Amino acid sequence: MLKRLLFIIIFSSVTFVEVVAQSFNVNSFFNAGATLGVDHPTPGAIDDSTDFQMTKYKFQFVKPLRTRLGIALKDFNMKKADAKASQIFLATKFSVAQPFITNAQLDNIYKGEIEFTAITASIRNGIWVYAANFYAEESNASLNQSFTPNFRAYTAYINIRNLKMVHFYGATLVINQGRIVPLPLVGFRAKFNARTKLEFIVPVHLKLNYALNRKVNFDLAGYFSGINAVSREGSVLQNDDNTVNLRELKTYFAVNVKFGRHYKLKVETGYAFLRKLHGINTDFKQDVASAPYISFSLNYNFGHSVFGSFINGVQ
Repeated sequence: MLKRLLFIIIFSSVTFVEVVAQSFNVNSFFNAGATLGVDHPTPGAIDDSTDFQMTKYKFQFVKPLRTRLGIALKDFNMKKADAKASQIFLATKFSVAQPFITNAQLDNIYKGEIEFTAITASIRNGIWVYAANFYAEESNASLNQSFTPNFRAYTAYINIRNLKMVHFYGATLVINQGRIVPLPLVGFRAKFNARTKLEFIVPVHLKLNYALNRKVNFDLAGYFSGINAVSREGSVLQNDDNTVNLRELKTYFAVNVKFGRHYKLKVETGYAFLRKLHGINTDFKQDVASAPYISFSLNYNFGHSVFGSFINGVQ
């Protein structure tokens, strides 16, 4: 029962992280460890003579701060009705985006994030997830002249009535370059059999996962990626913000491979479409043609997380 409880905590919570925070390696999020990744799209046409492309390099470090189990494992009794667990963890992320537009000079965009997540869970009361994320996306110029902090938070309740069908609901608040965007958080996770799982989250996240064995699994998915600064100039705090953002809908096929005791590799290839460059606080809008992309990430697990030890044992 306890292993199943921990499994649901991890599976459901990283789903929220992937959609709200656009995490690039959700399997690493409940393990102390580090992840390196790169996203490389092919150029997409803006018009007959202008292309757009943005390659991104990413780093993530996760450190569990506290993990508690309601009872000691040696005293655990399967007949007890209320196994309990909780965890607080810290995640730090950093990325460098290299945007390119034909005949235009664009600076690199540096994004830094720090996120605290708390989870409380029990078979009787279900699971509550709380998270707060502080982040900034800046160029060299804006970092010194118009630094603008952003904020993202969410809370969600995960209802466990049946281990094969878990549904959840909650709320998200995003403050990005001065815009305040509240969003509902509603979805479900369904387990068809021992190898196949489906998850869906409103508004746009759908993923089908198939486990070939304990070391290899596949994803077929689609999700909306809405916060990707392309250029930074000015600040909403000074009423002169001219941030240009990229939003797009991505569909992809991914192979996840675990090798050795500590390493996980994810290779993702897909197609980005419904792409648009837009000014967050201006009227600027520009469509970008659809384009394929490929993404790689490598995770090294330090092996110090209690939750991570459980999930690695039951996946």
